[in-house]
Amino acid sequence: MIKNHMKKILVTEDDPGLQDIYQLILEKAGYEVMMYSNGNDILLNKFETPDLFLLDKQLSGADGLAICRFLKGQARTKQIPVIIISATVGIHKLVMEAGADAFIEKPFEKKYLLNTIIENLKIAEASDSI
Repeated sequence: MIKNHMKKILVTEDDPGLQDIYQLILEKAGYEVMMYSNGNDILLNKFETPDLFLLDKQLSGADGLAICRFLKGQARTKQIPVIIISATVGIHKLVMEAGADAFIEKPFEKKYLLNTIIENLKIAEASDSI
């Protein structure tokens, strides 16, 4: 596996159990994790800019789709990959319309999550170097 030079991933997830799972998976893979239980701070631009956003669709307050649309509309964050995760079936089209770079359906396999993150970080790095 490619070492990722401590890339930062900002995760929004309101389920404490899933927060722990994401934290364990991502830190073990060598990422720095910034965890948010809702999108309020993001919508107020109160966050350190990450290399990738991992957003749960179902959040209290603004959902992941609204947060994604906000991020993709901001000069500071529009180029940063956004991956939306949801257990809601059949929302792939809505996720893409919101501007997300990828969609992962729950439940997911750890390997699929990490491969999707790696793939999106590579695409972002390639477009940065153009």
